[in-house]
Amino acid sequence: MIDYLILKKNHIILLFTIVYLIAFTANAFFWLNFEFLYYTVVMSILIYAIVIIYKRLHLASFILVNLSLLGFFHLLGGNFYWGQTRLYDLYFLEGIIRYDNLVHTYATFIATLTLYSLLNNFIDEKIRSRYPLFALGLILMALGMGAINELLELFAVLAFGVTQQVGDYFNNAFDILFNTIGASLATVIIYFYIERPRFIKKINAETKPNN
Repeated sequence: MIDYLILKKNHIILLFTIVYLIAFTANAFFWLNFEFLYYTVVMSILIYAIVIIYKRLHLASFILVNLSLLGFFHLLGGNFYWGQTRLYDLYFLEGIIRYDNLVHTYATFIATLTLYSLLNNFIDEKIRSRYPLFALGLILMALGMGAINELLELFAVLAFGVTQQVGDYFNNAFDILFNTIGASLATVIIYFYIERPRFIKKINAETKPNN
């Protein structure tokens, strides 16, 4: 059974994603939540694109699982209420940390890992040896993806008048802040768990005496 699940893991991830998309779409229809109907359409297009070009992307199952979970947490935040408070507006630390902030941090963390995964086979050794500059490039690319998300929210505001749900200037600024935190954390993980061990292994191989 475990071997079957491992073999079919990507199909299980896709099935999980489709099931929660259908569930959240039905919920949004019931409550006439047109903002999140719009988001489910956007997510469906992205998922379709990933399925079509999956073999070219060579994304690890870890990345696919987290992309699926990210979509789940996003739709959960807009459709689930804790009492009278929408989950996206729920504070874990009053006035400081909201559910929305955690999702933004997680989103750019996974986006940065995804970008690294896509670029890994094309990274020149000169770039690898200057990891701080490469990390900065990854962060900026991840922030660019975050900017696309903000544009999608802008379209939601213009089309559905959801200014109150999306938030004001400070909400946008905090989104950028937590996007930066998530991307930065990812570059630290990449360095200590991938790039640094790889560099040390290469040095050891070069200094090892020939037999």
